[in-house]
Amino acid sequence: MKTNNPFLPGISTKLDGKTRRRQLDDIRKRLHDLLDNSISDLGTVFSEILPIEMLQKAQRDVRSRVFPEVVVFWAWVSQMLESNSSCADALTRVQNWYDSAGLPVPAFDTSGYCRARKRLSSEFLDVVEEHSRKYSEERIEDHHLWYGFRLKAIDGTSVKLLDTSENQAGYPQPSGQEKGCGFPVMGVTGVLDLATGRIESHTQGDYREHDAKGLYRLCEHFGKNDLLIADRAYGSYELMALLLAGGTHSVMRLHQKREGKVDWRRGKKLGPDSRLVVWDKPPSPGNCGITEEEWAALPDTMEVRIVRTRGKDRNGRPKWLYFATTLTDAESYPTEEIALLYAERWKIEVKFRDIKTTMKLEMIRVKKPEMARKSLRMAFIAYNLVKALQTGAIAGEPYVMDEIGFKGTLDVIGEFRSQFRDLARKPRLLVSRQAALGERIRERVLLIRPGRVEPRATKLRPKPYQYLTKPRAEFREILHRSHYRAAA
Repeated sequence: MKTNNPFLPGISTKLDGKTRRRQLDDIRKRLHDLLDNSISDLGTVFSEILPIEMLQKAQRDVRSRVFPEVVVFWAWVSQMLESNSSCADALTRVQNWYDSAGLPVPAFDTSGYCRARKRLSSEFLDVVEEHSRKYSEERIEDHHLWYGFRLKAIDGTSVKLLDTSENQAGYPQPSGQEKGCGFPVMGVTGVLDLATGRIESHTQGDYREHDAKGLYRLCEHFGKNDLLIADRAYGSYELMALLLAGGTHSVMRLHQKREGKVDWRRGKKLGPDSRLVVWDKPPSPGNCGITEEEWAALPDTMEVRIVRTRGKDRNGRPKWLYFATTLTDAESYPTEEIALLYAERWKIEVKFRDIKTTMKLEMIRVKKPEMARKSLRMAFIAYNLVKALQTGAIAGEPYVMDEIGFKGTLDVIGEFRSQFRDLARKPRLLVSRQAALGERIRERVLLIRPGRVEPRATKLRPKPYQYLTKPRAEFREILHRSHYRAAA
């Protein structure tokens, strides 16, 4: 039925443009409902860790965009949890989210999504990391600590980047590789919180940098009641003294230069395999990057406890292993406990394996260094979200974090996420599904087999292709008699 304007008879009210405004309001409402529903499934799985209201409040992109920050964040997390899947796969998921909400579906053009990933603000990610960290720390129990200390481990690794001129300028490829035949390599140093299983902090740089520089840049992330476990690359006077000045104790493998000069008759005997010695401040600092002011402020001497235990070298032959620690009280911290404690350092190697191998992040496929750094940060955020989910699942249970398998938890998330669709506004069903999810996670207990030997060897043989020894445009296949076979 046509309605006339009461003030101007004969003129339809449709000329006022209200219908169009109502359509825009309806679209805005549907977009708001889509975000309220936390992108249907994945966001609802982690809604206890990252509340929906918090994410909407944290996003800085207030303009009406096809890819607001909340949408981009969950799409990117989905990529990470699905074995580093492509941007095309993430865009397909976004299209599905919009279609299910009755909204106009974005065009299948990954360039818009990639630009949105670049716009994802650091401030938004800061809020996400802070809430994830608080959620995990609130669930730390006494049996997650070691004599009241929060155990942390540090180690270095590396990831490959796409072979672009920008990546090569920021993170050069190994010098032994010919130009055009290798990949840029970004060095990474990470800190693992053994109580929560989270990668607490990280830094990146040239892979050729000494590992000690990574620890120096991360010193501010350690505090009182922290106990750092590290290998011999970090066992220097300045780093142990810097940590101790901030209230952080350490247990480190004795550096090879000091190990070769160990005189077991020196110092005060604390037991058959433990001695208290005094280290003198070296005449000059090492190569960790310490400033002159910080070096001058370090004490001239430092008491260090040397602990030894029987172990095996790389060839399986028995040998003495020496550790240096600032925990000098042998009665409070027994010698055998210190030796066993150092074995916990290996767990950070396992976490890096989860990220690089299980999540397939040995290569970050981006074209510029700034996106490589952001992608690495997103990888750690996604990993920490999974560990936070595990922390919530085992809260109040007689488990520690390393007893629950990471790959098993990923499988549970992938299988259960569809059941969380449209549950954001159904609290009773959501609580029920979260309880079922936690129960399934707790079932993924790893079979611990002490002393097992699994050498790093590849059983699958590679395809008989030649190695690229020149840039691809210049390379020509060399037909050997029987070594290689040309592809059909």
